[in-house]
Order: sequence, then structure tokens, then C-alpha cells
Amino acid sequence: MILLFHAFSREIAPFKRRLRNRAPLALDGLHGFRAEIGGKEFAVVGHGIGHRRAAEAARRALDSIPGAELVIGTGVVGALSGGLKPGDLVLSDRILTIDGDDQLSEQVITVSESHLRAVGRSLASAGIAYSTGPILTSHRVLATGAEKRRAKENTGAIAVDMETAAIAAEAAARGLPFVAIRAVLDEVDDEVVGAEMADADGNVRPLAATSYLIRNPAAMLKLPKMIRNLSRATASIADALTAIAHEGKTPDATKRARDSVARKRPR
Repeated sequence: MILLFHAFSREIAPFKRRLRNRAPLALDGLHGFRAEIGGKEFAVVGHGIGHRRAAEAARRALDSIPGAELVIGTGVVGALSGGLKPGDLVLSDRILTIDGDDQLSEQVITVSESHLRAVGRSLASAGIAYSTGPILTSHRVLATGAEKRRAKENTGAIAVDMETAAIAAEAAARGLPFVAIRAVLDEVDDEVVGAEMADADGNVRPLAATSYLIRNPAAMLKLPKMIRNLSRATASIADALTAIAHEGKTPDATKRARDSVARKRPR
């Protein structure tokens, strides 16, 4: 059984549509469902945005759902490396955090080589390209290119999110294997617009959105690009998780025919 964590519903929506026999988790305090794909059972938990919410949901899920053989953190990330584009996949080999001054980084876990190889084989067998490197969990949104480039210089991470370290730490505390497979939403020099319009579950708050757009009318021109990037990223997540579930032997409808190197390392 694979225990899968994500922040908000749109991150997982394309993958969810591929799952059969979905049923609610029916566990107090947890939002998610159980399903089957590729002969594997998935327990899928949505934890909301931010380290605290991810830690609380991961703690509760890991205490309440027995039998997990693998814990996966998934969702979108911001690129910290110039070689990463929207929709590109990042398979993390290390999980890092950063202090409140965005200066000192701390390693939370190193992903086991055996699980990294197993997931990598599944992706490669399905013809899915990915990059391997550290993912940084930040306490706040890194909204500008300058902030993201500084984080890259200070930590060496190739991508950033706000939850992976929390889930990794809870899995490690229980001796459970953990991997993070995430898709790029914004490039390193892209400005992240509209983050304050969403609530902690990733849903747009109408009043907050109206206020933000009145104060930042130019953001209207950038939102369509962000929406397109989100569609690319979530489609990549769905392909990656399908490949993992089928151990690379994906149905023809979900295989991407490509003659590319399965692993690319951004600068």
C-alpha cells in the first residue's frame, strides 16, 4: 500500500480520474480517499498548504492508516534551477529546510538509494524524463526570481515547496521509506502571482482575490500562464504516479513516446 500526500485537490485531480474503486478514507480529521491502480492500493491524503498543516495531517495519517510500504509526497514546486521548466518532474534525493532568515539549510532526510532507483526505473521504463536533486521546504512562498536564486545559492536545492520536509520527517520517525516526486509550476525567474488569493486548502477566496487584483491589476495578465503551467504540472504528476503504480509497465494510453534520457540534471 502506498500512502500519498498532496497539498490541494487540483494537484492530484488528473491522477484521481485514473483511479478505480475510490472510497472515502472515513477517518476523523483526514481528507482523502482510498483507491486502486496497477494492482496497488493507494491511500491519498490532502493536507493543505504549509509545513504545520502537512505535519499534522502526516502524523494523523501515519498513526491511523496501517500497512504503508511507501510514503510519497507529491504536488507542485517552484524551480530553483534554470534548467527546469513547467511540467518537468523532480525526484528528490534529499529533503532540506531553511531557517527564518533564509540563510542556513538543514538536511531532513536522504532518500534511500534503493527506493530512488526503484522509482527511477519505473519512470524510465514508462519513458518519463525527470531530474534528481534536493528539494527545499521553505516556511514561506519564494515569490521572485531573486529569492529563488538566493535559495539555490544558499542550499544547493533545485526546487522549492512548503510541505515535503514535514511529511518526510514524520515518515522517517516511523522508519517508513519516503520519496518525493513533484512537478515544476514556475521557472526560477517567474514571479509567483496571486498566492495570497488562495486559502490553506488551495481554494481561491473571492474577497481576497478581488482585493489582490484591485491592488495588482497587472497580475491579471499573468494568471492565464500560471493556470496553463498548473495543467502541465498536474498532468506530469499523474503520469509519474501511474508509472510508479504500474512499475513502469503503463498502459499505452498513458505512455509518452519519447527518445530522451530518462534522467537530466539541471545546472
